Amino acid sequence: MRAFFPTLAMLFVLTSGAEAGQVWLTMDQVRPYKLESPALNIAVGNPAIADVTVQDSQNILLFGKSPGLTNIYVFDEAGEVVENLVIRVRSQNSDMLTLHRGASRITYNCTSNCEPAITVGDAPQVFDDISAQAKKKALQAKTATDEN
Repeated sequence: MRAFFPTLAMLFVLTSGAEAGQVWLTMDQVRPYKLESPALNIAVGNPAIADVTVQDSQNILLFGKSPGLTNIYVFDEAGEVVENLVIRVRSQNSDMLTLHRGASRITYNCTSNCEPAITVGDAPQVFDDISAQAKKKALQAKTATDEN
């Protein structure tokens, strides 16, 4: 009899509200996702881990920002939860090399040649240096495009 009540309570928790679906994302990549029914509002648990771009009321793009776990609630016009997505973001493992020097870490992308990659968790100085270079390169590309 004692086991009955915890089981009943767990069953109630699992069946109340929208059921959670699980989605795996890879960091720095976008994945299209089709909602089961039209959405009016979307709430992201931790936008530092994953984010959403809305295409229309039933199509969204999920973006993995950094490794971790978060969730996304989708609400309909009546304010009811229609989906609760558990989002798991993993880092890019294929073609990646991680170098550890004591407590310091540097990640390289070795697709063709090994080059430093902007990776959450790397040594702050390396991360900041590579980020600054990437921003400068993007600004140069934007400036060249604006001139043409």
